[in-house]
Amino acid sequence: MDLVLAKGEFSFSPDATGTAVSTSKDTDLSMADRITRAARNSGVDASLARKIAFCESSMRQFDTKTGEVVRGIRNPSDIGLFQINEKYHLTRSRELGFDIHTTEGNIAYALYLLKQEGSRHWNWSKPCWSDPTLAI
Repeated sequence: MDLVLAKGEFSFSPDATGTAVSTSKDTDLSMADRITRAARNSGVDASLARKIAFCESSMRQFDTKTGEVVRGIRNPSDIGLFQINEKYHLTRSRELGFDIHTTEGNIAYALYLLKQEGSRHWNWSKPCWSDPTLAI
């Protein structure tokens, strides 16, 4: 099976040492499944991670029409699935080996933040993801 990626996307995530390694095993899974698998592997609440990604971007890393990375409507420095802000996180994410402009890197860095600092980075969307009736 050939790996087909959107414009600007390549598959990688940091290993335990922070070194970028190729990962293609998740490419045939739905975005919700990819987040669930990564969250479980990271020891993060998978339901919370899925809900945040849904509330932030409808679980989209790339615009389906243009192939460009999804940016925030109110703040174009917010990137992809988890709407990670470049101003505050780009340098740190790169230092840790994450590329927030890719699906895998965006998910992995968001899970890193969730595990290390909790959900505070997504407080503005909390009314959405904390809704007990939201099932993702």
